[in-house]
Amino acid sequence: MVNPEVELFKWGPIDSALLPLAYTMVPSFDVMHKLFGICWPESLVIYDRDKAIWIIEDQKVAATSREFTEKIILEENQRDQYYKVWNQNVEILNKIQRQIENLNLNKLTNKKLEETFKNWGQAYLGFWAVGMTAELVNYGLEEKVKNLLRPYFTDERDLNEAFATLATPTEISFYKEEEADLMSIALLSGNQKEKALEAHANQFFWIYNNYFEAKILDKKYFADQIKHIKPNDTKEFLKEVNNYKTKVKQGIAKYISELKLNKKQIKLIELLDQAIIFQDVRKKYNLIATHYLEQFLKELSKRYDISVRDLKWLLPEEIEKVANGEDLRDLIEKRKHITTALCSLGKLEISIQNKASKINQEFNKAEFEKSVNLQGTVACTSTNRYFRGIAKVVLSPREGEKLQKDEILVTTMTTPDYVAIIKRSGAIITDIGGVTCHAAVVAREFGIPCIVGTGNATKSIKDGDILELHNLRGTVKITST
Repeated sequence: MVNPEVELFKWGPIDSALLPLAYTMVPSFDVMHKLFGICWPESLVIYDRDKAIWIIEDQKVAATSREFTEKIILEENQRDQYYKVWNQNVEILNKIQRQIENLNLNKLTNKKLEETFKNWGQAYLGFWAVGMTAELVNYGLEEKVKNLLRPYFTDERDLNEAFATLATPTEISFYKEEEADLMSIALLSGNQKEKALEAHANQFFWIYNNYFEAKILDKKYFADQIKHIKPNDTKEFLKEVNNYKTKVKQGIAKYISELKLNKKQIKLIELLDQAIIFQDVRKKYNLIATHYLEQFLKELSKRYDISVRDLKWLLPEEIEKVANGEDLRDLIEKRKHITTALCSLGKLEISIQNKASKINQEFNKAEFEKSVNLQGTVACTSTNRYFRGIAKVVLSPREGEKLQKDEILVTTMTTPDYVAIIKRSGAIITDIGGVTCHAAVVAREFGIPCIVGTGNATKSIKDGDILELHNLRGTVKITST
């Protein structure tokens, strides 16, 4: 059992239920171990109504990250095989999803629907068996790059600035790609614009999916996003996007030259870049796959009169049982309020009701007093080495409307469905994460000051607090309320 008394690594809380996270949780152990001989340490996932948090002993995560990085990523032959398996599994998933596109799920027999869902589910589990290694690789490489830079700097602020620059991905993210495509459409007119918007919606309808829900963004949604965009602003944005790669590479090259890094050190930086890009690509395919899961659940919901939301409290193999006509409503009701999943190699233990509540209380018993200062990791310095603003604590994208332009987004962590909120924020502070986490990567793309890994910002900071961020030291000062 995960020890609640030691330092813990926590991912979340995020909006989710049992089923969506099960596809990441289940293959992170036996299937991953079969592929690589290494898997995630024993993990506890707590589902409290519509929130989920993944908990692991911090030292075990660090040790596993180092082991995976050393054995799989730094060894060239192993690394080549690793990416080969990844590409194969992505292609298998994409192929099945292309086949589903040509099917009418509502016309399939129950048996055929069950078979189709099972085939898709196996492909999705295979995708995550490799996909769930991304964090291990990033943590391992992040530590190595930070350690190789440390001897070159006496001032922690200079180290942080160098590290943030060298950890900036050389490719734009999929959400930046979507925005650039949409901005290009804003410059069109008439029938040409209409056709381009239609194509854009077909390509990016999934962009704001998450672990809890999937929605299809239509042509009108995207048209509304560019309704009031000025041509000059659009051209300036596209110019920045076109120059992004060159600018990032120049920043990296500058440090490599100034520090006189050798080939081995440069290779580590390149591997970190590759790993960050890998994680972004994984997110893209994850959000697309979420759409197909939602379509299956909608069809099962219609056939068996169980809401989509309720179906998400089952495991993948239990969904297959529902598709085969088995009634699992009682099990769903028992899990809906509080459920825990304890996972390790060869073991998956689901607890509900009283036992789950007891486990939840054990891991949430610590109370955080309001601090005057918080310390985190510098993820993006931006052009503002200091930033002062009003804080808004946003624990779910569904609360995003409370954040006004240029206010400071304070959250546990971010996922792709936070991007619309991030765009209007003046700065970002998170409880968890490092320079390769989602918030850090997006912040560097948009040039927003960002401090991650503060531990308890969401518990120490309240809506309306005035904060001062020191973007080189990674400190947050609560100056007034």
